[in-house]
Amino acid sequence: MTFGGVLMRTVFEGSVHVAYSQMYVDSRVDGAAIEGEHWAGQANGLCGAAVEGFLFLVTGMHTGRVGLTIEVHDGPPAVDGRWEDVVEAPFTPLTRAVRLAQWGDADACGFELDPVDHRVRYCAVGMDEASAHGVVSAGEQPVDRYLLQFWPAPAEPDRVVRQTSDRAAYWHRFARQQPPPPTPRERAAAARAAREEEARARAERAREYELRQWAGRLPTERLRRVGGNVHGMRMLDVHLVHAIARVDDATQRLIARWAAHRACAAAGLADVDWIASALAALDAGAPLPAPFDDPGEVWRRLLEDPNVPRTTITLPDGTTHNALRQAFALPALLGAAEPDSLQAALDALYAATVSHGTDHRAFLDEVRDTWPGLGVVPPAPPESPPPHFPFPPPTGDGFADTASGPRTSVAEVRPTASAPDPKTSSTPPRHRPPTTPPVARRSPGLGKGLASLIPASGPRHRPAGAATSMDGDRFVIVAGSSGRPAAAEPAAVHGLAGAPNKGVDPAGDGDGEEEPHDVG
Repeated sequence: MTFGGVLMRTVFEGSVHVAYSQMYVDSRVDGAAIEGEHWAGQANGLCGAAVEGFLFLVTGMHTGRVGLTIEVHDGPPAVDGRWEDVVEAPFTPLTRAVRLAQWGDADACGFELDPVDHRVRYCAVGMDEASAHGVVSAGEQPVDRYLLQFWPAPAEPDRVVRQTSDRAAYWHRFARQQPPPPTPRERAAAARAAREEEARARAERAREYELRQWAGRLPTERLRRVGGNVHGMRMLDVHLVHAIARVDDATQRLIARWAAHRACAAAGLADVDWIASALAALDAGAPLPAPFDDPGEVWRRLLEDPNVPRTTITLPDGTTHNALRQAFALPALLGAAEPDSLQAALDALYAATVSHGTDHRAFLDEVRDTWPGLGVVPPAPPESPPPHFPFPPPTGDGFADTASGPRTSVAEVRPTASAPDPKTSSTPPRHRPPTTPPVARRSPGLGKGLASLIPASGPRHRPAGAATSMDGDRFVIVAGSSGRPAAAEPAAVHGLAGAPNKGVDPAGDGDGEEEPHDVG
């Protein structure tokens, strides 16, 4: 349709429900709520256009239906004299799809505009009468009517074309009292400050989470990066982990070898010829001999060699009562051969501790008694524990290392003269009560010994009467009716990739997050 020589199309004509004297035009993708700034720097208060891609339209009617017509022109139309109040403002749609939204975000209608600069004219009649009326009930005719016109035009400041009603005068005064909008530089600075504050808050939450996991003491950077069963060992004795991380590489290697000997001796593996050869190679710093160069063969030999004892234990968490002890002890030997001395010490100690089952606390006491130079003294508990933060621990390197400290030499950390022989002794020293009560709700995974080295050879290697058990995230070899161990099914093995780091719930979603504690 041509109106006054200008091509025009009507995209909406009818009535719209308003509440709190407002309705909106929105071209944004997210459609999120907006607080303030609608009239920043404006001269008119009827059409707030300070937020990009959004118009805040004021009506005289507080609640009820108002008459509305929306027109799209290809040029500026003439101002019709029947409208009492008329304002204009710049408007640039952010998307082609534009919607007229009612209070509460219900759509009244939708139409299209090219995403280029436009001029919008908002015309009103009957604002004072509608304001005095207050509410239009169902079935009543609208009191006030409005016209919204759009046409392409360069961006220019808003202006009041005509003002007649007292309501329009009130809103114009209100708009002119608002502070000017921030400059682009100020907006960029505010956005940058908000990002920096969010990053700072995220880092602080991550730091508090890490402190919670590590009993109030940040781990060294090396301890953060080490693989294997560091988190499993942390949940068994966090203070011992801190102490081992502070000593030098040579001492860590000695601790790893000692733990491997203790685990094998306690499980009756030290006198099995092919395991004894591996222990000797470990002591000499040489590569482990065959069959340790073939992970599948190691576990086949362990499960089928008649000279390997078959004894069961209750795991430290008390949930599995017939776990094959030898299957938990052998990973101590494998872990002690790790190239990284810290991982070797922690993996070997973890496997040795778990292989002692419900006697694991006594074994951890033995570690302290045998290596007094570690100086494992738990710090005093804080007056109030840090709050729980449900998100993953930090993976970057943006935190201070407060636990590094001076490293202790081999001469300062060594077994005492009265300590039991690591190759022969099986009598644990006295048992000390835990420093803090254990509160773990899920035990850590078994580690690489069981996760990656059990042969995926299928049922043909299963001795008669043996059984397997899936316990949460862990794969457990248990003894069946014949007392023989079970071979793992291939699906169970494949499902355990990465098991050394199981048992930690950094997401904090209630699925068994482990609290930092010392059960040794």
